[in-house]
Amino acid sequence: MDESALGGAGTHLVTMIRETKRSHPQIRHKVIILFGEGPVAKLVRTLDVPLDLLDIRELVQKKSILKIFFLLYRKIRDSGADVVEAHLTWSRLLALPAAFFVGVKTRIGYEQGDIYFNSLKWRIANFVAQWFASAIIVCSHELKKWVISTHGVLPGKLLVYHNCVDSRSFGATVDIRTEKMRFFDSAERVVVCAVGTLGHGVNKRMDVCIRAVAEAKKTGIDAGLVVCGYGPQQKDLERLCRDEGVEDRVRFLGMRLDVDMVMASCDLFCHAAPFEPFGIVCAEAMLLGLPAVVPSTGGMREMIDDGVDGFLYPSLDHAALAGKMEILCLDPGLRKRMGSKAREKILRDFEVRPYMRRLLARYGVFHDGGK
Repeated sequence: MDESALGGAGTHLVTMIRETKRSHPQIRHKVIILFGEGPVAKLVRTLDVPLDLLDIRELVQKKSILKIFFLLYRKIRDSGADVVEAHLTWSRLLALPAAFFVGVKTRIGYEQGDIYFNSLKWRIANFVAQWFASAIIVCSHELKKWVISTHGVLPGKLLVYHNCVDSRSFGATVDIRTEKMRFFDSAERVVVCAVGTLGHGVNKRMDVCIRAVAEAKKTGIDAGLVVCGYGPQQKDLERLCRDEGVEDRVRFLGMRLDVDMVMASCDLFCHAAPFEPFGIVCAEAMLLGLPAVVPSTGGMREMIDDGVDGFLYPSLDHAALAGKMEILCLDPGLRKRMGSKAREKILRDFEVRPYMRRLLARYGVFHDGGK
């Protein structure tokens, strides 16, 4: 895996390993992280999985690609792996060729949507890398279209496996009998949750959510927004809150390790990034019984039956988002019904156990162990 930052790809990898250790304890794992220490590395250690923590940043800066290749070649060769999974871009471009020359037969690339790596050199690199993969798993049909059109990857190389959540881990400590967190003085305020990095490069467009809360305020809707995430954009977003007159209706909670508790204390979930390859955070919110309001573009919409378990709105249209918020804010019964349908949807279609059964069947069942 590339970085050890706790994003959708890292969360998904940890979820996969945890379930495989439960259901197929004979399968052995080893995780190699290319760019140093971070939250995912810490989670991997809690699973009692061997971890090889590299830091190839200096080699990348020096463009010592062959040195990185041979380093990974030796690591993969010495592991004796039967299957190599490469999560995210650098891993696909470097680890899959190394695994190919080692002679590993099953080499799976995971494309979680590095849509910011789309310059010509990255497109060429991804086009070439496909020939070293047995298959490339993408997390939505929308992402499959993007990969084909952007990188020129052959459709036959791509498999759509929607990301999954683990209902026995995420939210398992949430007790409905426990008093909810209070984010605002008003107990009547409807609380909307948004989760994502506050960066300039990877931009989750929290500004759209803030403007939606401001728009809702104009029509007399008492909605508050809590934001889980951190990054250099926060000061600009705080300034926007002041400019829009909603600084008392928006709370920035920073990086949280108890996102499930935060979500469980909210009334609905919203998202504003115009193209989310999948959006595992939406699945997590729905698992906790929150109706979701998300853009009608990208892979996140593949989780939503519009008007049944959530709402879709035209991407980046804050007024449209505010309109959907208003419907849910004014009707607690609708929020409850939609939230119940949302949870049913995730448990039925996006849970880790059927995901791993399907994936391991693709790999082949390891009757005598495997790694």
